[in-house]
Amino acid sequence: MVKPALQAAAFVERLPRRPYCTDDPAQGLLIRPQATALAYRHIQHNPPPHVACLVFDVDSPDGYEAWKDAGLPAPNWITFNARNGHAHYGYYLAAVVARTCAAKQKPLRYLAAIEHVLAKRLGADMGYAGLITKNPVHGDWWTIWHHIETFSLDYLAEFCPDADLAAYSRRSRKEVGGLGRNVTVFDNVREWAYSAVREFWRPNGYEAWADAVRAACESANAFGREQGGPLPVSEIKATAKSIARWVWNRFTPAGFSLVQAHRGAKGGKVSKGGGRPSNSGKARHDLLPEVIRLKTMGYSNRDIAEDLQISAGSVSNYLRRDRE
Repeated sequence: MVKPALQAAAFVERLPRRPYCTDDPAQGLLIRPQATALAYRHIQHNPPPHVACLVFDVDSPDGYEAWKDAGLPAPNWITFNARNGHAHYGYYLAAVVARTCAAKQKPLRYLAAIEHVLAKRLGADMGYAGLITKNPVHGDWWTIWHHIETFSLDYLAEFCPDADLAAYSRRSRKEVGGLGRNVTVFDNVREWAYSAVREFWRPNGYEAWADAVRAACESANAFGREQGGPLPVSEIKATAKSIARWVWNRFTPAGFSLVQAHRGAKGGKVSKGGGRPSNSGKARHDLLPEVIRLKTMGYSNRDIAEDLQISAGSVSNYLRRDRE
C-alpha cells in the first residue's frame, strides 16, 4: 500500500506553479505560488494548458459511495466534507490532454465525452466548472487516498456505454459543461475563422487577425452558471492564440489561388487515362483548408470532390487529418 505522504506528493506534483486558490469560492479566487496556495481549502488542480486530472463534484450525503454504486474504478483520491458528505473525486490521467491547442482536438473531444458520461454515472454536478477542487492535503477535509495509478482514456472509456458516448456528440449547447466548453469554443470559432481569415490577408494583417479571433472566442465563451460558467480568461487567450496561428498558417492566399485554379481547370486538360488532373503532394496539402471550409458550409463529400476535382476518398482523408 502506498503511504499517504507519497500519495499527497503525487497530487502536488501535478499542480500549476501558481494555482488559483481560496478558502471560500464565493469570495473570489487568488493566484499564489504553489507552496502558499496549498494552505488554502480550495486549489486549482490542472495547469491552464492541459488536463492531468479529472475531478468530479458529487454533492450527495453519501458522496463517498458513488463510485462503488456506479461500478466505476476507485479514484486516486476522494476529499469530502464530513458535515454533509459532499465529495470531490480525482482521477489521474496517464497522459495529459491539451485543451487550448487547435491542432490537438481529437483527444480533448474524447476526454470531454468521457468526463460527461462518467459525471452522469456518478450523479455528479454537471455544472461543476472543474477549475478548483477541495484541497486534499488541507486539514479541513477528510481525504481518502486509494492509489497513485494513472488512467488511460481508453480504460476510462470502458466504463462509458457506446450509446452514451455517441449521444454526447449530438448534444445541444445547453448540455455543454466541463471540458465540453473548450470543445464548443473551438468548434464555433474555427468554423467562422475558415472564411473570415481572408479579410485579413494583407501585409502585417496577422495582429488584427489575432485580435478578431480573440474577440470571437470571448463572444463564444457565453456559458451559464449551470454549465460551469465561462472559461477562465487565461484559457480563452491561449485558445484564441492557437486558433489564430493554426488558421493563419493553413488558410493562405497561395492555397486559395490554387483552389481557384483547380476550379477554373474543370473540363480542361486531363490525364491520358481520362481521370482527374494530377496534383503534386504540395498541391494536395494546400487543398486542405478549402475542403474543411466547404464541409463546414454543409456540402457533402461528393460535392466537395466534384468542385475540387479530387476523389471522394481524398476528401475523407483530408477531413480525417483535420480531426487528428
